Amino acid sequence: MMDLHDRFDEIAGPVSAPSPAEADQDVARGRRALRRRRAVRGAGASVFAVAALAAAIAYGAGAGPSHDNAPVVAAPAVVSTQLVAYRGEQPKGFTIDKVPAGWEVQGVSAASLTIAPVGAKDKNPDSFVDKIAIMLQSQDATDTPTGTAVQVGGKPGVINQGLGTDHGKNLWVKQPNGIWMLVQIWDARGWSDAAMVEFGAGIHVLPGAVQGRG
Repeated sequence: MMDLHDRFDEIAGPVSAPSPAEADQDVARGRRALRRRRAVRGAGASVFAVAALAAAIAYGAGAGPSHDNAPVVAAPAVVSTQLVAYRGEQPKGFTIDKVPAGWEVQGVSAASLTIAPVGAKDKNPDSFVDKIAIMLQSQDATDTPTGTAVQVGGKPGVINQGLGTDHGKNLWVKQPNGIWMLVQIWDARGWSDAAMVEFGAGIHVLPGAVQGRG
């Protein structure tokens, strides 16, 4: 009986040694395959690096607000105050020569004068929010106002920060009898010191004006 290994050898035939040319071709094919693998690995690393860089850039751009599609919100413009001649009935206690354009006298008493924008929703003349209030210094206050010294119609004056409001300013004008008149502007944005002085110079305290308390 023929051995199984002998049978396989007979089927396969004699093993011939490769020629030098065939050996060179095999070596060349092996080298090409190795170069292709290295190229693929290198390209993969490059693609990964580019992708990582792109992701980092995208993350950095996304970390802040988007300026491409986000609406641009403009800060409200501050309009410079323009003073115009007052044509209405002169209130008792005080008379005025000028008012800011678009403003009107809202109410007056012996102790105060209130000026408000035309059509203001708050009609209460004793409410000074978003308005201009003119009065004499309180009887309970004995301090001399301090701040920026100015001259208002030939009288000593002082401009300082208003209390209880973020953008308010006060104009103090010393009267001949030694009592200070106070012009309280709730929101003085748009008011220059010169405009405040001009406005204050047109306010006249009448003998009937009285000092409030508190």
